[in-house]
Amino acid sequence: MRKKRKKNKSKKKSRKLKVRRKTRKLKVRRKKIRIKRRKKKKLKSRKVKTSETKELIFKVPKKWSNNAYVDRKEYEKKYKLSIKDNDGFWKKEGKRIDWIKPYTKIKDVKYSKTDVKIRWYYDGTLNASANCIDRHLDDKKNKTAIIWVGDDPKDSKQISYKELHNNVCKAANGLKEIGIKKGDRVTIYLTMIPELAYVMLACARIGAIHSIIFGGFSPDSIAGRINDCQSDYIVTLSPFFIPSSFKPFAALHTFL
Repeated sequence: MRKKRKKNKSKKKSRKLKVRRKTRKLKVRRKKIRIKRRKKKKLKSRKVKTSETKELIFKVPKKWSNNAYVDRKEYEKKYKLSIKDNDGFWKKEGKRIDWIKPYTKIKDVKYSKTDVKIRWYYDGTLNASANCIDRHLDDKKNKTAIIWVGDDPKDSKQISYKELHNNVCKAANGLKEIGIKKGDRVTIYLTMIPELAYVMLACARIGAIHSIIFGGFSPDSIAGRINDCQSDYIVTLSPFFIPSSFKPFAALHTFL
């Protein structure tokens, strides 16, 4: 009987040892799995951080950098000057464009809780349209001013400064013919076609205030912008179909 009891006890002990070994192994495995998961999470977070912090840099070809107007040294020199003598810097830079009446005042700037005021070259007079087009006609009239690509890439144009000037002048004369004058408010509601640029520059040429509305807005959104601007005139086109979606362009009669 004693021998049997001893055998039973030894068997029980061996079983317990086996169970303990198994539990230890399971614990070790679980720890390893946890460590692996943590490592994976860390790697993922690192990848996300590196992808967010890494900047996509396009190296400039030497041909381009050699033809640049300003190199790194010149840029740093100009930047330091703009900090050291801000008024003197912008007095010189302002002369790069054409003025009808040259300026004598550089800036009038104020930032406070009660008043925000930003005015540049405020005693001078210029024409934005003339600066965009006319001043380039002497030496760049045959160079490309606008590259326009339609919905179909085959339908594209390279508009020279000379062609741009002719079309803007035609548009300006057309606007004046229907009674638009300096100070009038004009809403331009066109799709992304060259005529949009022509009309915008024509408004600037004759001194009309222009507000451009994106062609994809709903009738209510368009109406709100026209009313906010208190427009005297609207330049648009007849309803047409967009090739990609075959949806009709919002007609003006829906909100006027």
